[in-house]
Amino acid sequence: MINQGVAIYLLIVGICGILIIWWSDRRINRTERRRKHRIKKFKQFESVETSTPVDNPIREARETAVDSIESRFSIIRKVSFFSLVIIWVVALVYPFLGKMPAAFLSVFVASSGIIIGVAARPFIENLICGIVISFSHPIRTGDTVIVDNYYGSVEDITLTHTVIKIWNWRRYIIPNQRMLSKEIVNCTINDAYQWTHVEFFVAYDSDLDLVQELAVKSASESSYFADYEEPKFWIMEMEEKGFKCWIAAWADSPMDAWELGNDIRTQLIKQFRSHGIRCHQFELNLQGPEAEITS
Repeated sequence: MINQGVAIYLLIVGICGILIIWWSDRRINRTERRRKHRIKKFKQFESVETSTPVDNPIREARETAVDSIESRFSIIRKVSFFSLVIIWVVALVYPFLGKMPAAFLSVFVASSGIIIGVAARPFIENLICGIVISFSHPIRTGDTVIVDNYYGSVEDITLTHTVIKIWNWRRYIIPNQRMLSKEIVNCTINDAYQWTHVEFFVAYDSDLDLVQELAVKSASESSYFADYEEPKFWIMEMEEKGFKCWIAAWADSPMDAWELGNDIRTQLIKQFRSHGIRCHQFELNLQGPEAEITS
């Protein structure tokens, strides 16, 4: 016969288990819907604009991302339900554990722990980290990121690994256990705007007013420049052989920022050559006595 205290305990555990399972399922469903809604509104899936062999790369990337989210959260739902049921069952049988032989219970727990720890440790670590990544916001499918000096977009997040599609279309696959411990530059975690800067040098005899005018013009005339404010020009350092300069301008997305940087560098090279601006003091020295020696 089960006494009244045990009966009340089982009733409370049963009600709490049902409420926890119901709450976790709602939480998973809400997170899954939010991820799908974001993906369907997403307009950019590439870190660099390219002409691809795929007819509609954005649509295919969006469909792949939605399928990945459905699959991942389906597995999370099953794993969560299974884990909660196990915990629930353990809580239910807890009052009766005292009636089992202590030796048998100790051997069972020890052997189970060893088997799970040795055989399934990598999988369990990656699984738990995958669930953490799915519910937190360090990275999301479609984000443009820099990981281990690889610049690309997050193509897929599974429960065991994360796939980064690098700008040259190679895939960088990282186990989730390592991914969760990495330092990541997420270019689109809150917004897609980019403050792009280009660093260059000019010789000390250069006309700095002209250099600033050409640098600002190179940025503002690019088709990828976002006209939120005028480009900014700074002299960052005075080094031994010249000035270190920065020109910075806004772009609407990481993809536009990539192209904007390329436009600025290209135009700076052309403008400096046409105006006779040297990018290094060594070039000036070669026009003196050293030039005769080298010739």
